[in-house]
Amino acid sequence: MSDTKLRIGVVGLGTFVEIAHMPTYFNSRYSEILDVAAICDVNVDRLKEWGQKYNIPGQYTSLDEMLAKANLDAVTIVTPDHTHTPIALKAIEAGCDVLVEKPLAMNIKDCHKIRQAALKKQRRVITDFHKQEDPAHQEARSRVRSGRYGELQFGYVWMQDAITVPAGGFFKTALAAHSSPNWFLGVHFYDCVRFITGLDSWKVKATGYKQVLGPERGINTYDAIKADVIMNNGAALSFYLSWNLPENIPSLTRQGIYFQFAKGETYIDTRDRGFFESTYQAGYKAVNPMFLRDTEHGKAGYGCESIGEALRQFHDLKLASRATYQQLEDKHPSGINGFYATLTGQAVDTSLAQGTSLQGGQIVIGKEVDCNDLLQSELGNDAKEYLVNVAK
Repeated sequence: MSDTKLRIGVVGLGTFVEIAHMPTYFNSRYSEILDVAAICDVNVDRLKEWGQKYNIPGQYTSLDEMLAKANLDAVTIVTPDHTHTPIALKAIEAGCDVLVEKPLAMNIKDCHKIRQAALKKQRRVITDFHKQEDPAHQEARSRVRSGRYGELQFGYVWMQDAITVPAGGFFKTALAAHSSPNWFLGVHFYDCVRFITGLDSWKVKATGYKQVLGPERGINTYDAIKADVIMNNGAALSFYLSWNLPENIPSLTRQGIYFQFAKGETYIDTRDRGFFESTYQAGYKAVNPMFLRDTEHGKAGYGCESIGEALRQFHDLKLASRATYQQLEDKHPSGINGFYATLTGQAVDTSLAQGTSLQGGQIVIGKEVDCNDLLQSELGNDAKEYLVNVAK
């Protein structure tokens, strides 16, 4: 195997690795620059199965052993959300660049630790927010930031999953009990809104519902969360997040954005791409070929490109003997997108934790949280690097 390829180690062999990562590594336009040198998972049977299927020589149940023996350039972290931080810190300490699935971490203290470790070791950290690679969102960013619509006034975002996601075997671990619509779904769009508009969350107030997954399925998490966010220009946005829709809806996920501006509006439905199918096996379903599709050149789509473009950046760094590191850091600081998405997510959790319960705890009406207050209480003097600049 050529030493000019990027040697990567994959940590976690769950559902999303199967859906998006392995097709990117082995059957896409990025495959020629990648060498999957090692995989790591606690499930020995899965390690053996995937090692044989993809002819991956390094198979480890120990992260420490993989980092010590596999001679890696980069690590991709595709483990449950609450496990990201220690894996990222060990990978950085071992001298690896890191691509981590969203969220970067589940609190801003951990995000800050990861960023500080990356800066100290001069490693790059990228959070895989694949919605940034969706052409609809890229075009929205271009149009919104051109000023053609004027100032953002208000809007709403929705991302909703069928109940089969948290309760029907979609995950290969008990992730749902450690997550919520806030972290599994909301973080996608907290980042996407920031990506499109350049605005940061300022004040956050959430309402949460625990009426199905807990009482009926024994999974202690929220079914649905509505997060009301005032952005730092004064715009008011609502995020509608849930993962308890009926199993027989036409798609696993519904999602989209509506923005009203002072001089215009945008509406982006990223579920309805105009492609539907009907089969005896699955019934009537929506198809999203923009996420992942087969081409003559292998897999393509934003689910593949967000992974591939991050790894291409790491590969370019390797070929340049890391001479472009500071240039990249100046333009796109490591982990900063992940930090601000987690800031909104933690503000939602804090709002609910400080809220008032109704109906025996099945409904929680949260308190308003100021993101700058949260930053200062969590990070102390280090908060000044991240403080939200509120328009006066």
